[in-house]
Amino acid sequence: MQTLPVKAITLGFPPSTASLVQANLLVGSFYLLFVALISQAFSGVAPVWPSAAVAMFAAIMGGWRWLPGIAIASWIGNALFMAMPSVWSLWISLGNVLGPWIAILILRRAIPDVSSALESGRGVIWFGVCVAVSAAISAGFGATAAVVNATSKLSFNDAFFTWFVCDLNSVLMLTPAFVHWWKDSRAPFKWPHGALDLWLASTTLIIMTALLFFMPANSTAPMMRAGTFLILLPLLWVALRFPQRSTFTLLSIFFVLSLIGTGMGQGAMTQIHEPYTRLQILFITVGMVTLLVSAMSFERRRVLETLNISYAELEERVVERTQQLRDNLINLEMLLDNVPVPMVITRPDQSLVIYANLAAADYFGLSIAHMVDSSSVSYFHRPEDFKALEKILEKEGSLSSHEVALRHRDGHTLWALLSAVPSRYNDIPVMMLAFQDISPVKQREIQLEHLVSTDALTGLATRRHFMQRGTEMLLTAARNKQTLALFILDLDHFKIINDTYGHPAGDVVLRRVAETCRSSLRPGDLCGRLGGEEFGVILINVNQEAAHRGAERLRRLIGQLFIQLDGDHHVNPSASIGGVLLLPSDMAATSSPNLEEAIIAADKTLYRAKNTGRNRVVFAPPIVFKHTSPPPATTTEEKI
Repeated sequence: MQTLPVKAITLGFPPSTASLVQANLLVGSFYLLFVALISQAFSGVAPVWPSAAVAMFAAIMGGWRWLPGIAIASWIGNALFMAMPSVWSLWISLGNVLGPWIAILILRRAIPDVSSALESGRGVIWFGVCVAVSAAISAGFGATAAVVNATSKLSFNDAFFTWFVCDLNSVLMLTPAFVHWWKDSRAPFKWPHGALDLWLASTTLIIMTALLFFMPANSTAPMMRAGTFLILLPLLWVALRFPQRSTFTLLSIFFVLSLIGTGMGQGAMTQIHEPYTRLQILFITVGMVTLLVSAMSFERRRVLETLNISYAELEERVVERTQQLRDNLINLEMLLDNVPVPMVITRPDQSLVIYANLAAADYFGLSIAHMVDSSSVSYFHRPEDFKALEKILEKEGSLSSHEVALRHRDGHTLWALLSAVPSRYNDIPVMMLAFQDISPVKQREIQLEHLVSTDALTGLATRRHFMQRGTEMLLTAARNKQTLALFILDLDHFKIINDTYGHPAGDVVLRRVAETCRSSLRPGDLCGRLGGEEFGVILINVNQEAAHRGAERLRRLIGQLFIQLDGDHHVNPSASIGGVLLLPSDMAATSSPNLEEAIIAADKTLYRAKNTGRNRVVFAPPIVFKHTSPPPATTTEEKI
């Protein structure tokens, strides 16, 4: 059990023998002093027993180690001042020691630090229960001794009740003040904040106590008795605003003054039957209410102090965190400013650029000030590319080496591999973008693709590209239930032109015919050079009549050409055209020709046109096709 020496309160450390002797002498002296005072103040049964408050104080602050002083003082007091035989004095002393000791053992189960029991509402309830247990044990021993020795005319029950109430209200009214003055004895005395209010409340309490218990008893006593509980007002005022020591001290002052006034035969209680019993009930009620309110106020102040400390710590952490973020931001910007790779930081929620390094500004041909707060979309060659990029980032969270087409300030396209990762910048969610310029590589790739897909002489699609693009058009038409028309066009007597005027002249004729074919087509139609003087044309979304009309128009345009050659020579070419209409079907269709089969069918009609006089259009019967799987993609290496 916890013990505390008199001169140096050291919680948790075993006291020296000298300190124990001093402590027992101190509590024993106070116990004996109060016994002497009460025996002199009351000739009969005393309504209060302050020594019980001293015994409870000793048990709380020193445990069983301080109770020997209480036992000796109790035995001496009962024998010397109460005229009890020595044996029964020992019996009463045993009760006076066992009661507080057992009460503290119980209290320690609920509140390990019994000296802080009055600092919480739960502790006050347990304190009140344990005080009642202590008073009951002491009253049992005392009432037994009083009845057996006939020192009292009361029955056992009456003696027990009188003793019990006497100890109970004394402990409730005095022990809290003893405990807190002892606990605060080492701390330097400081006037509490708002001392003027404390003085005002104390003065109010003393004046109200004087009016209630020191005014002469008269006819106004019933009205005064009705106002006795108003004494709670100044006590609760102090309990809610000031430390517990101030509250419990005023409670003890009220207890002492009201006893003195009533003992002098003055005040509101003197004209009623058993005035001390009514006063004891008042003490118990006022004491418990004051202890509870004081404990709840202490808990509230403790919570507020904890919150203030937490708030101060939180503010300090926020300041530290803000400074850390600012330092990190500065370090990040310093790092990014010196990175040779173009880097941009954007806010995804607003699609705004909030940071760009010098490399990014040089890459886009802009100043950093111009890039900051600009739209992220404006740097992409096509807005739909940016939307697609946002969807990928939303799905996958990050991006690595994604090929994109960007826009330079002067409008030309920049090709780059984009990498993006989510991060936080100035404590807001951002996306960090890094660009690796691949424009030279992409330009060479485009040039290679152009060489592979474009005929060098005519600028039309090569046969390879025509077949690849035509197959894609066939698949699209099948999905969309559209009709296509395929023409195979061959120049009549082209060999004679080469033999007569030379191959350069033939090349001129091929270029003019290619220009005519290209200019006569709609956007989305396809024209290619299939080989020599043979051309292929695919018209999208046409019916049979429009297909025939288109083929005839193309034949007439070629026939109207007047091609000037060197040496005042000229050529008027003509062309034979074989065509076939490609009709979409449902999935139940039996025929599913590919583009190669369609070309064979159109080629046969071309030979029919040549064999029937040339410079004419002949169509094969329509072919029904259905959706087929697309051919595998051709890589750049395969094209080369």
